[in-house]
Amino acid sequence: MKRIITLIAAATFGSAVAAQEAYVGAGVDYHFPHSGDAQTVTSAIAGLGFDTGLFGIGAEAEYGFRIAGDNDYDTARVRGWVSYDWADYTFRFSGGVTEYYFDDDNAGGYSAGLGAERDISDNLTLRGEFIRDFMDDTFTQAITTTRVGLFYNF
Repeated sequence: MKRIITLIAAATFGSAVAAQEAYVGAGVDYHFPHSGDAQTVTSAIAGLGFDTGLFGIGAEAEYGFRIAGDNDYDTARVRGWVSYDWADYTFRFSGGVTEYYFDDDNAGGYSAGLGAERDISDNLTLRGEFIRDFMDDTFTQAITTTRVGLFYNF
């Protein structure tokens, strides 16, 4: 009986390790504040997830640098996500915390996102995503981000 439990535990742990996915990528983001000026940002993104067949779960962190627009701020997000595989596409739902860094102030809040991605090779994935940041009243109450990103999967 102890051997069976050990074998089941090893098989479960081994399948979870095999299903682990690490990735890094970059995205071009268009930030549209609901009060204020728009901005374009390039984001560096890294994440880790576990794929269980049709469903996946994971987390990612990102930092965005301003490249164009009338505002001058950087962004940071830490998000958890769940995904669903459907045919050749993976649909991703996310939520987490957001921070905007200005020269003299910071603004924080939380975010929710919805995206779709498709593998374009064994190691490259193309993702499109909408992210809504709900901020405190120091900057704006909400910002909608449209992202196109390319990711390398290890």
